[in-house]
Amino acid sequence: MPRKEKELTFNEQANIENLRVEDLYITFDICSKELKHANNVEFYIKKRNDFKTITLDVKRSVSGNKEHIIIPIKQFQGKITENSRWDLFMELYLDNVKVNKRIGNFNEKHLSEKDKRFGYIMLNEVFGIAPYLALNNEFSFHFCTPEQYMNSKYPIKTKIHELSINKQGVLKLIASINLKGTHDFVVNHITLRLRQDKSHEIQIPCTEEFSRDKNSRTVKAELNISQLELDQFYWDFFISITIDNGDEHHARIRNDNYLISKKLKHGIFNYTVNTPDNYMIYPYITANDYLALTYRQKGEFESLQYKINEYAAFFLYSLLFWYFTRKPIWLIHEKYSETAQDNSFYFFKYCYENQYNKKVYYVIKKGSADEKNLAPYKKRVVYFMSFKHLFLLLASKLIVSSETKGHGFAWRVSQGVIRDFLYEKKYVFLQHGVLGLKKVGNSFKAKSSNGADLFVVSSDFEKEIVKREFGYKEDNVIVTGLSRWDVLEDKSHQNTKKEILLMPTWRNWLEEVDDDKFILSDYYHVYNNLIQSEKLSQLLKENDLTLNFYVHPKFMPYVENFTSSHEHINVIQFGETNINDLIMRSSLLITDYSSVAWETYYQKKPVLFFHFDLDKYLETQGSYMDLRNEVFGEVAYDSSELVDKLSVYINNGFKEKEEFSLNRNYYFKHLDQDNSARIFNYISEREKSLVKWEGFHKILKRSYLLKSIYRRYNQNPIFKRISTSILSVLK
Repeated sequence: MPRKEKELTFNEQANIENLRVEDLYITFDICSKELKHANNVEFYIKKRNDFKTITLDVKRSVSGNKEHIIIPIKQFQGKITENSRWDLFMELYLDNVKVNKRIGNFNEKHLSEKDKRFGYIMLNEVFGIAPYLALNNEFSFHFCTPEQYMNSKYPIKTKIHELSINKQGVLKLIASINLKGTHDFVVNHITLRLRQDKSHEIQIPCTEEFSRDKNSRTVKAELNISQLELDQFYWDFFISITIDNGDEHHARIRNDNYLISKKLKHGIFNYTVNTPDNYMIYPYITANDYLALTYRQKGEFESLQYKINEYAAFFLYSLLFWYFTRKPIWLIHEKYSETAQDNSFYFFKYCYENQYNKKVYYVIKKGSADEKNLAPYKKRVVYFMSFKHLFLLLASKLIVSSETKGHGFAWRVSQGVIRDFLYEKKYVFLQHGVLGLKKVGNSFKAKSSNGADLFVVSSDFEKEIVKREFGYKEDNVIVTGLSRWDVLEDKSHQNTKKEILLMPTWRNWLEEVDDDKFILSDYYHVYNNLIQSEKLSQLLKENDLTLNFYVHPKFMPYVENFTSSHEHINVIQFGETNINDLIMRSSLLITDYSSVAWETYYQKKPVLFFHFDLDKYLETQGSYMDLRNEVFGEVAYDSSELVDKLSVYINNGFKEKEEFSLNRNYYFKHLDQDNSARIFNYISEREKSLVKWEGFHKILKRSYLLKSIYRRYNQNPIFKRISTSILSVLK
């Protein structure tokens, strides 16, 4: 429940006692005077470094001058599913005053680290909660996996000393582990673990071990990586230990050696084992500087010729660097650099036709089906992974795309020099569609590797979603509308026969299941029964209508399972017909949670929502809107109701209901064909501030050499003081 703002707000502390975890409850005592005069009291947790809050369900009882607080742990199940820390607060309302109190054990000044932890409670099979006292004994919760909890409980430092691979594929590794605190430990082995399935492990014996002191070990291990039985794609290296109290822990092996990092990045042919079945195995250093192994099929862009192109482009760019600081280039791409049909294409088209003096280039794979769409603009088209593309990627100031930056490069080619440059580029995210009906995860979260510098939205309503859910600031979200809407027009009146578009979205719980499981799903049964329905067929036949069932691209492997013998129903595969044409030709859209609903609503056509699995969808996928009260069209919850509601629209000539048309200006700030122009103007206005020189301190903070030095020596107090002083001067 949102907490209403009062005229006056104060922030204070509330001391608690007897903090403990019992069974499935967290309990503590608080002085009754703290709550005595409050009109209302709420306990809530706030996400660390975020604005998100969750109001807690608590039980309260009074005993003498103490109030006993009980927090049932089961209320956290399903609410928080990512590694995060949340702080506990109490909010009191006293007439026109609101008092926020940070809860903690503030009277205890000298608690040991052990006494600040209260155990770990599983919330489900893979995730749990660890209550603890943070800095200054403030009470907090760490939501995490068991392994993340162990990492927090036992601070460990690991590092690589030597790493080599010979021509036979034998990898030799020397690494050390240091356990902070008073515990002794025993090294069991090196563990190689499949990232997407942690139960899949390979144990590697240590061939040698020696100790520097009680808390440090250095171990040697070797393995022939060409003889391992591996699954795709990523395997992480751990040192597995048993601590003297019996706890077992797996500590990821980290690298702070600059030379090792550079050898793995640029010496791909020396550190890669190629298998006879066209697979490749190679060690690499992750974005967080951990050692890992990749096993995957060799890609088409990993030959020697492409590596020559990459380093030649880098050499030329290094020579011409200063010239391109004064010649800003924008580089545009779409999904895997294979398509030219979404917002990126229409924005590029606008730039080419209206802003030609601006150096804007479009990236496409040679031979892609959509290459023909770019024929009129070929002077500004570059082929994916060509020398020119790689050079422009280095020289560009902005990446503009409806996908992540990684789709503009061969993203699985993790070695080489260009990838680091790509992720430093400023980035404008044009989006696929309007946010609202479907939660999309944290792929585009602010300040993440895919975070955007400008995030395009269509309304203030959507802007609030982006700010709230993804952590963007006001200035980084621009309300313009989508580029592809510039060419939308209602073509339904041009048809000799009226058309209805049925276009459901995919279900994340059905991804990559086999055919047998798919045809047993409710999704398949409901939609297949619908397109075979005699009631629907008769309705279409009586009114001489065509229903086009467009199968979502993620369900293409199962498209043959959808069949209809009715002449008025077409099953259309992805790519068979242009989706924009289908939308423009249709008089009405039937969908469930697809963002295509916004395209239809933008054209002032009726949308009929089919929410037969709403409860499961909300539980598994989730939505940013209230799908029971905020949608902009009629809702049906079963097939019979759907056909009945469709019949009403057919009989009224597909006229949109007034209650939905009145909300259009709330969901769209602009209803015109000037979306691309607005986006261009916004980018142009902010270009100088986006690409301005960041200053020495940010450049130094990104330097891998300096990071390596800092990680190696940051335990030294003198080094830490000097480095902190230097950074403060450079800011």
